[in-house]
Amino acid sequence: MLTPFTSKWFASPGLCRPRRSRVSPRALGLPGAFPRVAPFCAGIVSLVLILSLGPAASAAGEFGALRVIVNGEVVRLTGNPIVQDTVVMAPYQGLFEPLGIRATWNPQERSLNLAGPAGDEMQLRAGDPYVTVNGERRPVPIPLVSVLGRVLIPVQWVFETLGDATAYDADAHTLVISPQITGVSWRGTDAGLEVTIEGTGPLRATGAALQRPERLVVDIAGAVPKSAVPTFDVHEGPLTAIQIERSSTGTRVILDLSTRVPYRILSEIPGRRVLVSLGTAAPSPGEAPGHPSTYQPSAQKITTVVYQHVDGGGRLVIVANRPFQTTQRILHNPERLVIDIPDAVFLPVKKALDVGDGLVVQVRAAQFHSNPNVVRIVIELSRPAPFAVLPGLVAGQTLVTLGAATAGGLGPVTAPTIGTHGPVVVALDAGHGGSDPGAIGPTGVREKDVVLAIALDLQQLLVERHIDVVMIRNADVFVPLADRAQIAARGGATLFVSIHANASTDPNATGTQTFYADPGSQPFAAVVLDEVGRGTGLAPRGTSQAAFKVLVDSTRVPAILVETAFITNPGEEQMLRDPGFQQSMAQSILKGMQRYLSTPQAGAP
Repeated sequence: MLTPFTSKWFASPGLCRPRRSRVSPRALGLPGAFPRVAPFCAGIVSLVLILSLGPAASAAGEFGALRVIVNGEVVRLTGNPIVQDTVVMAPYQGLFEPLGIRATWNPQERSLNLAGPAGDEMQLRAGDPYVTVNGERRPVPIPLVSVLGRVLIPVQWVFETLGDATAYDADAHTLVISPQITGVSWRGTDAGLEVTIEGTGPLRATGAALQRPERLVVDIAGAVPKSAVPTFDVHEGPLTAIQIERSSTGTRVILDLSTRVPYRILSEIPGRRVLVSLGTAAPSPGEAPGHPSTYQPSAQKITTVVYQHVDGGGRLVIVANRPFQTTQRILHNPERLVIDIPDAVFLPVKKALDVGDGLVVQVRAAQFHSNPNVVRIVIELSRPAPFAVLPGLVAGQTLVTLGAATAGGLGPVTAPTIGTHGPVVVALDAGHGGSDPGAIGPTGVREKDVVLAIALDLQQLLVERHIDVVMIRNADVFVPLADRAQIAARGGATLFVSIHANASTDPNATGTQTFYADPGSQPFAAVVLDEVGRGTGLAPRGTSQAAFKVLVDSTRVPAILVETAFITNPGEEQMLRDPGFQQSMAQSILKGMQRYLSTPQAGAP
């Protein structure tokens, strides 16, 4: 018997649209059932019948014992799942805790609320084909089902949308849910060297020092690498290389060392980040012995690097508090110019400039070594080119000329693009990405793809105007919400722009709008909305204050979120997929930035 909830769900207009049924009525031994119901609705009817029929349905093979492993822990389900065509609908109880996700069921509203460790929030409602993810509505393959006291969720879709990885083995009747290792980085510190391992969920790390050769092995049980990664050649302090590989229990990170050093392993955010400190004094019991660091500060401070494009070449301006010496060398495959500045510290710690002007691919600057202090600047080139390192026109500046800029002389040194409060660095946040597709249009256009295309167009426009850009993502990868503002801050961003496509259950919803969290960012949101409306012809829907996490975390600088157009509107979906419209949208956002930077309000709220 169908519950009142089920009948109400079927009565919802436009809800039962054709799509591939995950669980068919025919598999229950009920041929001809629901002949007039759309395939998607038939799948839900099947799920409800399976739950209602109980053990009688098991003969059809619709559910049975399933071994579930979450972050290395075996989870006992509170009831049998339903599995067909590799889609697992399982009771939610116990699945989320091993990944640090808080799950709360509201029986009155028949909704499940999830809060992830990265700040992600998700709400699923019984029978609702749309799920709210971080304030945005997006379609779900199979809605949450609540029948006879059981609450089942589409397990793989939920966890992959929250950034974790799933693997279902039908032959072994096993589902594995794992946090993903999303990044490994390193930096010099006053105490030595610090390696950071980041993930989408709690990371449980153990370390062991090995000899012949010297290395530190960090095992992270239950986690998997997000993608295949090569060995990182580091050659900073005692750390020569980093290797990441799958292990039988999860992920193994191997730190190749040039000498034996003490180490310490710590966790942050709770458990989502593992810090491995090399050279730390007074190791805890069981840690490798070594000698305490004797760090000495340096008087030379490198404050920033600025790249300027010229026809056929370019030049890099290195700015410091006093004149300094450099050493240079060329590396190949890929072609790189490496500049070391001894006895100096890089105040931003790390900075990367994505250039892509035909000669220079990227400029990277970082604190390469501590005690003795060395700042390293790497200029990655698309081809071999002449270069020169020369004194700048003012004390404390050094120029690195490349290509035609070297052959043609220096020319005037112009300041980088500036706003009211100094040099401009724009952080571009293309929403969603990787396992998170965002909203999906009627013909399958994905939000993550169109907003990345717009962000890349806007990046190119900014680079052409010699404006530094920090890309939160420049490929189809997932970046946790909690990390996006941090990436912008580490890159020295002075403006933050998050780019999205709107979605609605009303297919006729249309227009563009902007959001801000801090009132000081409202003028920025207003001028960008005005320019986007002018440049694209979309109807402005106004500016609104909203507590989107990327904006709340970015309130130290002007920060806005642009909902470019409604991807759920058939007409605007086609506009969003058009490269010409994407370019127009990027140009319009740029004009809004330029208008804002020329106003007295431009500056940190």
